[in-house]
Formats: sequence, C-alpha cells, structure tokens
Amino acid sequence: MSRNITYNMVFFLFFLLVSPALANENPCKTAVASTGSEATGQISTVAARAPYFLFFDQENQLVAVEKNPYSNAAGGAGSKTADFLAQNKTTRIIAGQFGHKMLNKLKILNIKAVEKQGAILDALKE
Repeated sequence: MSRNITYNMVFFLFFLLVSPALANENPCKTAVASTGSEATGQISTVAARAPYFLFFDQENQLVAVEKNPYSNAAGGAGSKTADFLAQNKTTRIIAGQFGHKMLNKLKILNIKAVEKQGAILDALKE
C-alpha cells in the first residue's frame, strides 16, 4: 500500500511541476505585419509584402523581429509567408489586408487573420 501511495505522490508532484511548463510551451503568439522593425511603428497595408514581422507574446510583449523573407518574392508570397508565420508558431496575424491565397493558407494552418490599420501598439490593445 505504501508503495502505491509513493508512486501516486511522485506522479502528482511530476504533474504539478511539468504542467505549467507544457502550458507555456506553445503560447499564443501574435505576428504584426510592419513597415519597420519597431513596435512603435505602423501596420503594413499588405501582409505578404510587409518588410517585417513583429512577434508578440500573450501579454503583448515584443519577443522577436524578423525580416519577411518573401516580401520581394516573384510569386506565391502569400502562401510562403503563411508557412513562415507557422514556423514561427504564430497563432494570430494582424495586417492591413490579406490576399485570398494567403487567407486560405492561414486557415489551413489555423492562424487567425485580423485586418487593422494604424499604429501597432494600438492594434494590440484592441
């Protein structure tokens, strides 16, 4: 009986210690299509051709800035950009507008598209 209690206690302690880490392993990450590399900047009017993507955590803290590798792509920028966002664990993207091919790809990747214009920090507050 005591061995069973010990195993249960170990499992319970393991669960308490590991659960928070697992919960934070894949936090909500918002990408904002941006005209520049600063959080105080403006939202890019077109998602797939944005020069930069700014990535924010659940508390709207800037965690990364990445140049859009497909901003000057000859074709397929929307689909390629959507894949890029998925690789960066994005769950939501904010941009001025989205092309229909990019919207379709985002839907497949389970990334929410939000159309907003103006200042990045204002859009995150809404």
